[in-house]
Amino acid sequence: MKHLLKRWIRASIFCTGLFLFAGIIAEAGDIESMESQSSNLKSELDNVNQELLDIGNDIADAEEKIEETTGEIEKTREQLAIARHSEQQQYEELKLRIKYMYENDSVSMLEVLISAESMNEFLNRVDFIQNVSEYDRNKLEEFRTLRKNIAEQEQHLVDEKKSQVKLQKQLDAKQDTLQAKADSMSVDLASLKNKIQTLRAEEARRAAEEAQRKKEEQARRDAEAKKAADEKKAAEASAQAKKDDSSTSSDKTSANKGGGYDMPSGGGVLTKKKGVNYYNGHRETYYSQKVLPGHGLKIPGRHVASDGTIRDSDGYICVASSDYPKGTVVKTSLGPGKVYDSGCASGTIDLYTDW
Repeated sequence: MKHLLKRWIRASIFCTGLFLFAGIIAEAGDIESMESQSSNLKSELDNVNQELLDIGNDIADAEEKIEETTGEIEKTREQLAIARHSEQQQYEELKLRIKYMYENDSVSMLEVLISAESMNEFLNRVDFIQNVSEYDRNKLEEFRTLRKNIAEQEQHLVDEKKSQVKLQKQLDAKQDTLQAKADSMSVDLASLKNKIQTLRAEEARRAAEEAQRKKEEQARRDAEAKKAADEKKAAEASAQAKKDDSSTSSDKTSANKGGGYDMPSGGGVLTKKKGVNYYNGHRETYYSQKVLPGHGLKIPGRHVASDGTIRDSDGYICVASSDYPKGTVVKTSLGPGKVYDSGCASGTIDLYTDW
């Protein structure tokens, strides 16, 4: 049942990891898509800004041309006014001459001709009169033609100015449309960048959480593995101690010294005088409860045996070891012991005594 429960927990953790991983992949795909959109939008916005720059230049050129055309119209109107004035002046002079020649009571045209003293003078006067009349007609016609040409030029410039103003209005409208488009795209681009930044931050946060979870999971596994190894080592040591204790029981003396404990025989036994003894691959020392009372050791049935060692209710000698976890049964030269304390050097078993 425990094995099935462990398998179910591992499967759940694995599936959860897959879902988280799938979510991260999905978001990574969203970020890539958004970054592609952002790049395309940035490129399009650059194009629109370039169009705005070009249109701005076109509008500036149109305004310059309108200003030039307006100046030309003003000059043409001045020329037209001068031509009209010259035409009017020439017309007034013509009327004055006609009035002089045809309406003067003292001298008439006929008299001028008749008063000629010779035929040559008569013809000259006739020719003069004709030349003056032809000059006036030609001059009037010249002024009229000039005024007409100037008026036509003025109309042409006015029409050209209208076209230029119309073009400027079209460019202004297009500029407004592009500017609105650029503003909207700038807002969209900023929003998209904010979303990408948010997703990146969320992605980093989840990655950090996943790394922390893996670290904690690995630490838990290491702790479980260490605990299992320690338990296994303690069990093996306990089993070995019991086996060794059983196999060497025939070598021990059967003398009962007050407490009913079997005491090992031979010279390799730790004593108060000896102080240090090497036994079963360990270095044996002792520490006395007279110096270290050890009230915090929590030894059940704690008592002093007939050999002077401190033992528990099961008869195990209380020992200290840094190599075995507490509760481990170990073999000593004075019999089996159980670890209740630590703090001694590695490779050493410290026996608790009343010596």
